[in-house]
Amino acid sequence: MTWSAKAGLVLVLAGLAGCASPLQQCLIAANQDVLDIQRDLDEGRNAVRYGYRIERVTMPELITTVCYGPGGVASPCTRWSQEVQEIRHPVNRALEQERVDLLERQLARAQQQAAQAEAQCRATYPAE
Repeated sequence: MTWSAKAGLVLVLAGLAGCASPLQQCLIAANQDVLDIQRDLDEGRNAVRYGYRIERVTMPELITTVCYGPGGVASPCTRWSQEVQEIRHPVNRALEQERVDLLERQLARAQQQAAQAEAQCRATYPAE
């Protein structure tokens, strides 16, 4: 499962958290660190592969568009729009690889902790 698919799943689950059972909420919380580390690990691996990191910044931008006035008369006007711009930051691949190695070790520990936390969730909230 790719990072974006996992992130999408987490967002859907988070959106449904109000509707989620206590067991589901507990399982989501138990796996949050693993998902965060996997996201950082995917970004780090891409930085090593491509030699840069991408920062996404929302920037306000004035755009020209058509506005409708009284009586439905169309006229040109400007309005603010939020545009996402990607900024590429060069990275030192050797340092980035060290960071990836560290994250891989952290991921292994986090997966063990998540497995223990999941077991605790299932013990606390038996099948509903």
